[in-house]
Amino acid sequence: MEIRKIRSGEAGSIWRLLHDTVHRINQADYSHDELVVWAPDEYDAPHWVSRFIRTHPIVATEGRELLGFAELAEDGRIDLFYVHHAHQGVGVGRALMQRLKAEAGARGLQQLYCEASITARPFFERVGFSFVEQRELERKGERVPVLLMESKI
Repeated sequence: MEIRKIRSGEAGSIWRLLHDTVHRINQADYSHDELVVWAPDEYDAPHWVSRFIRTHPIVATEGRELLGFAELAEDGRIDLFYVHHAHQGVGVGRALMQRLKAEAGARGLQQLYCEASITARPFFERVGFSFVEQRELERKGERVPVLLMESKI
C-alpha cells in the first residue's frame, strides 16, 4: 500500500469513494435523507477539484486502486477521512491515520480533532481519539448527528 498526496485527475475517484462509502457503510446509523445531503448523488466537479487543490488530501492506493483518503487542516482538523467500503478493517485507515499524525507532529501540532460519524466512532477510538460531545451539522435543512472527537499527538 502506498500513502501519498493526491494527484491531478483523482478528484472524481475520491468523490466516488466518499459517496459510495457513505451510502453503503453509514446507512446503519443514518437515514436515507441524511445520507443524501451528506453525500449527494450528483458529482460537482468544479467544487471537488477546487476543494482538493485547497486541502491537498493524502490517498492510500494499491496499484491503481484507491483504498482511502484523508484531509488534515492547518489547525489539526480532520475534515474528510474515508476508507473504501470494500477495504475496511484491513489497516488502510490505521495507515492513513499514522501518516496524518506524523504530518501533524512535523507541523508542531499537539492535537487532532474531527466531527466523526456515529459509524466511525469505534475506528477513531481504536486509533487514540476520545469522544468529547455529540453535535448536529445542518446541511440543506437536514440535521446530521456527528461526534466531536480529539486525540493528542
